[in-house]
Amino acid sequence: MKLYHRPDCPFCWKVRLFLREAGVEVSEISVKLGEKHPDVVALNPNGTVPVLIDGDMVLWESAVIVEYLADKFPETSLMTGTPEQRAKIRQIHSYSDNRLGKILFPYIKQVRDGKADGDLQHTIDKAWQAELDMLTLQLGDQDYFGPDFSVADCALIPRFTLALVYGLTLGKTYGKLKNWFERCKRRSSFATVLPASFPGIDEMIKLEIL
Repeated sequence: MKLYHRPDCPFCWKVRLFLREAGVEVSEISVKLGEKHPDVVALNPNGTVPVLIDGDMVLWESAVIVEYLADKFPETSLMTGTPEQRAKIRQIHSYSDNRLGKILFPYIKQVRDGKADGDLQHTIDKAWQAELDMLTLQLGDQDYFGPDFSVADCALIPRFTLALVYGLTLGKTYGKLKNWFERCKRRSSFATVLPASFPGIDEMIKLEIL
């Protein structure tokens, strides 16, 4: 099994978290930000990572890759539970990719490119707080966003890490989310797949946050 990925890309990061949690060995080919790897261009009509190759199977959408892996390795606990619990896991997964990521990306890109704008910072701060309110309700009194650590947590961890590394915060009112994030950070998979560097961010900033 082979995975083309970019270490700081949250879609790739999510897949790598799943693989580490599931204990699945995979050959990794790392692609740099802005690089158009010829293999990726040939394999994926979108020309983007992640791309997973498993025998003759080639997959290039991160959510599809994760669902495929969950089906291929059903012994993992990353997509288990009642139909209702699995639906919630899928819903949080979709939310992380399609809402939370789109809210955070313009701000992260500005900071990454050294073009941070005060107006955008204010807008993103408000939007981030609103999403934290919603996620607090979704988490409730659970340790994780599923019956146990799941695909939902794999999807959210990269988003939260990027948000914090690039300057957003978890205020005092979000104790449940802080505890969830600390719980996730203690898992061996977190350190194993954490990017060695983040574009536009000083290494000391990352160490201070994480």
